[in-house]
Amino acid sequence: MKDQWRLYLCLIVSIACFTSCTDGTKGVAASPVVTPTTLYTTAVTWSQATFSFAGTTPQSYRLRSTATISKLRHGHKEFTIDIVDAERSLIIVFYGYSGPATYTLTNQVNGGDVRITSGKQYWDLALIPSLSCSLIIQSDIPTTSPGINHMRGQFICPILPAGHSNISQHAVAIDNGQFDISIIVES
Repeated sequence: MKDQWRLYLCLIVSIACFTSCTDGTKGVAASPVVTPTTLYTTAVTWSQATFSFAGTTPQSYRLRSTATISKLRHGHKEFTIDIVDAERSLIIVFYGYSGPATYTLTNQVNGGDVRITSGKQYWDLALIPSLSCSLIIQSDIPTTSPGINHMRGQFICPILPAGHSNISQHAVAIDNGQFDISIIVES
């Protein structure tokens, strides 16, 4: 009983302190209360990726697309980034996504794949199933559009083998890939 009275007394004193602290704040605007919806972002109207090939012929690329076709499926475990820009595309896939973190994509371990196409040329991690790329998801935040998240991250591929029909059979390396996308959350 004595403990209950102490608890009530502490509660009353706390309320009195909080409600009487307005004298020194005249003319100062109060900060808005943060609600869960203010943690959401608006969906980006485009998805983009930038990366450079660091092989025999260094080249930089920037892909932009207004189509949202990247997806998280099967309890958010199946991960697909798909950005198509004219005749170029970037596809990053793997199974085992669990939120922002660093992932190693290896085809024979988690179905990991990174594929870049430019016209009829392509470079594909899955051509040598034991190779790996790194994927860093920096943020994955729900947006105000239901079923759409805003995701940012980076990818690094020390070796991305050239496609069988490529003019040049030289592998490329990607050391600074970045993406900023809208991604569909299906489950």
